[in-house]
Amino acid sequence: MRKILSILAVSFFMMGMTACDVIDEQDYIKNNGGTTPPEKPVDPGLPGETGDFTTSKCVLLEDYTGVRCNNCPAAGELALELQKQYGHSVVVLGVHSGFLSNPVGGYPNFKTTEGDEWYNFFGFDSNPIGTVNRKLNGGVYGFPSTDWADAVAAALQEEATVGMASNVEYDETSRNLKVDISTKALVELPDTYSLTVCIMEDSIVGKQLKPEGDDLNYVHRHVFRKTINGAWGEEINTTAIAPEDVITKSYATTLDAAYNADNCHIIAYVSNSNTKEVLQVIEKKIK
Repeated sequence: MRKILSILAVSFFMMGMTACDVIDEQDYIKNNGGTTPPEKPVDPGLPGETGDFTTSKCVLLEDYTGVRCNNCPAAGELALELQKQYGHSVVVLGVHSGFLSNPVGGYPNFKTTEGDEWYNFFGFDSNPIGTVNRKLNGGVYGFPSTDWADAVAAALQEEATVGMASNVEYDETSRNLKVDISTKALVELPDTYSLTVCIMEDSIVGKQLKPEGDDLNYVHRHVFRKTINGAWGEEINTTAIAPEDVITKSYATTLDAAYNADNCHIIAYVSNSNTKEVLQVIEKKIK
């Protein structure tokens, strides 16, 4: 409760900030344990989706969670509250990894090879744990959920160094998906950078352990499904990127038949290839 109050306390920050987007409260399920997900989440118009570059600072909050983790639903609710607080300036990716994500006893299987690779690389050994733009937290990558609000607020105060724009085309008959992501340097970028493109599916109903026991109709939010271009993405430069330089990458894949296309989003981010820190992130529904 103390941390949720701190979220409200920093709400004045929004008045002076140009957010990447604003999401109405009704676009979300307020009770994360509700039994009925929205038939089709409302898309309020995400940044950079019409070819215009989003140049406001956006933050990637990765929630490393598990279906057999009774503390994870509260962390997921906090991530949802932060996204409601800041709109699409906060992009949430729920990554199921670690021992408590193992799908035994009728729990759903949301594990991925990429999620396990990230979890192990970052040195995690418990859930819930999160990353905020994959920045180091006192020498380690993980932030406990009690620190997410402060870490997100601090990250949002940084100047954006990268702008991003996206174009997504989806064929409902073939389930073919095409994604174009453009990156524009807002300042000189002297290092090597990577672009990672992910598929996230929202509002999946399935069994989840909670403090009071199993919830068979739990609504799993922001579920990371896969990357289109590998766990660490694709390097987009070999030399320094000058201000206003634009780099565009295009990808094609077939959406898995198990995914509900109505609830699927593309999440793409640019990161430092060496430190793994995320510079900018963008989100777009595929439909």
